[in-house]
Amino acid sequence: MKNPSRSGRKGRPPSEMAASHDAIMDAVYGLLQEKSVRDLTMEEVAKRAKVGKPTLYKWWPTKATLVLAMLCERMAVNLDKPMGETAEMSLRLRVRRLMDVFNGPFGKIVSPRRNATIADLRRGKDAGELRSDTEPELVNDAIFGAIYYRFLLRSGPLTKRFGEQLVEQVLRGHFS
Repeated sequence: MKNPSRSGRKGRPPSEMAASHDAIMDAVYGLLQEKSVRDLTMEEVAKRAKVGKPTLYKWWPTKATLVLAMLCERMAVNLDKPMGETAEMSLRLRVRRLMDVFNGPFGKIVSPRRNATIADLRRGKDAGELRSDTEPELVNDAIFGAIYYRFLLRSGPLTKRFGEQLVEQVLRGHFS
């Protein structure tokens, strides 16, 4: 006769899955205090979290999705409630709070792609393609921040049209 406690269910119990999840998030967070995302490996995360690599890949198909999941989970603090009396005040407070988070330990997580895009924008500014008062870092962040936001929060589709409209909208005020 089958053991009734084992029938119909495969895998770890929910409490063990939650503990593994927390250990993985802690491992990613801890490792990113020591090294860049580029240098982080799934092997290191699995070893530090004391889980197998298949567990990581079961939940997160790539290192990027794992890091983004950790960022979303660890940074989503009090985002549901309104923060200010006006929409502008609320937005300013949310921006300030997010910048405080990134100025802490999360600030060490930097993508080399950002520097390459900023270099392209600087060349465009130097060549006279963009206005002389254009801030390449802000233009980069306005565009790619919107993409990451949409990707992380699944707030809308990442379509070619979205990308074209986004670049056009952001750059509209920066062309010479």
